[in-house]
Amino acid sequence: MTIPVIDLFAGPGGLGEGFSRCMQSEFRIAISIEKDGMAHETLRLRAAHRELQRNPKTTDGVWQLWDHLVETRPWNTLFSSLLSCDSTTIREACIHAEQEAHQLTLGPASRSEVSKQIRQRLAPFMVKGELPQNTVLIGGPPCQAYSVVGRSRNKGTKEYVAEQDHRHFLYEEYLHVIAEFRPAVFVMENVKGILSSRVGDGHIFHRIMADLKRPGMADGSKDTVKYVLVPLGNPNNSATPEPTDFILKAEKYGIPQARHRVIIVGIREDLHAKLNGFTGLLPADPPWVKHVLDDLPAISPQISRRGKGATWLDALSLQLFDQAVRELTLQGTEDSISIATLMTKCREELLARQHEPSPGAERMRLPQSDRRKNLKAMPDWYRDRDTSLLTNHQSRSHMPSDLVRYMFVSAFGKITNESPRLANFPRCLLPDHKNIDPNNINESIFKDRFRVQVGKRHSTTITSHIAKDGHAFIHYKPKQCRSLSVREAARLQTFPDTYVFLGNRTSQYTQVGNAVPPKLANQIADVVARVIAQAGLD
Repeated sequence: MTIPVIDLFAGPGGLGEGFSRCMQSEFRIAISIEKDGMAHETLRLRAAHRELQRNPKTTDGVWQLWDHLVETRPWNTLFSSLLSCDSTTIREACIHAEQEAHQLTLGPASRSEVSKQIRQRLAPFMVKGELPQNTVLIGGPPCQAYSVVGRSRNKGTKEYVAEQDHRHFLYEEYLHVIAEFRPAVFVMENVKGILSSRVGDGHIFHRIMADLKRPGMADGSKDTVKYVLVPLGNPNNSATPEPTDFILKAEKYGIPQARHRVIIVGIREDLHAKLNGFTGLLPADPPWVKHVLDDLPAISPQISRRGKGATWLDALSLQLFDQAVRELTLQGTEDSISIATLMTKCREELLARQHEPSPGAERMRLPQSDRRKNLKAMPDWYRDRDTSLLTNHQSRSHMPSDLVRYMFVSAFGKITNESPRLANFPRCLLPDHKNIDPNNINESIFKDRFRVQVGKRHSTTITSHIAKDGHAFIHYKPKQCRSLSVREAARLQTFPDTYVFLGNRTSQYTQVGNAVPPKLANQIADVVARVIAQAGLD
């Protein structure tokens, strides 16, 4: 039996992608709702791609036409080009995607419209006019009001009053959908900061937990449906879970990234009573960063306008580079000398090249040699179909002086298997920033302002801040001395390579940083599938 899925606050679709690729049950996204225009474009394009993958009429020729259009059409007209192309199969997939992916702002003003759209999309799953009993609801209300960074920013605003910030209460839109459509299971995701966020005299999370248990009472409809909330990472404590039990550490479940999020699974009370215990996620070691990224084409950094026409190789000829090597050598430790030697060797090899490597591109075709490179981590997951097209793999622009810092940081990571703090920097490489006092470096606010994603470890959290600058997301190979591309960030988030991120590059980074890792969502889907099967609704 096909299981319909409602995806609210969908972003670019990380949760939905994971559920759609579940092998235990056939989850089908009935409707996804997202307010951001660029994220919605990504969501809609992926919905069409999934529909093609499901369709037995999709031939190699259809995929070749799809890839050709994705490669050649501007992002802002790509979907319309697909919708009007010569292939009936592609056109039908796009029509389906338009019906599945909706751009709507969830809130009191849109509740009736949201209800109407969901009901229409659930109609094919109804039995004798009754709503399906096996519906699954997924999604995560926006986190800006809950995150530690967001709250710190709000404190700086004199007029800010938490009780008047509507973002604290967007979870209520989730409640309305639960109360009306009574899903068998819901999955709600948010940042860890939600546990400590306060509104008035209490923690907002306690209120959210109480409301999720009895959504009909909370939303005023007086519906009596009840839910049992279970933590995925600590299922043995599901009877009386503590708020911290709902924190899921992605790296413990095979995700190549230290991403800690609050994930609540709610099971309708009548179904929970039928379960013979509850099995959460199964622990697994995460792959290393290099295992996830090594096969991607090497690309060179671009130089920002502050570089005044310099190339990135010119940056390696700056006096700053020689001064940094000199300072590292004078430090006299085994590590500092090894770092200086590695930087010098990398520069010599780069300057000896006859031409500069490409900075990558929004769309590129991979030569056969690159396509055959061994992907050591989850190859079947990342390469979900055979294609030579790779998207979103282009370096951003950097200041020449930052490239020297990036090479140092990468070299430090390669030698020590750690990312340096500012106290480890040669004095000449300390950034010229008002919060950094070279004479009192230990008092600096951002001690790890520059951070390499060490090759032989899982990455740190890919956040939306990657859209602002790449200082915390430096590539682990010193000879690339740049920040991660959108595709590399997407790999660490476990998006497959055929997942195309639309919009401008800033939006692409934001979409990737805000998403739920699809491979983690896929494991959550397996848990939900077991619950529905035990309840006899599959």
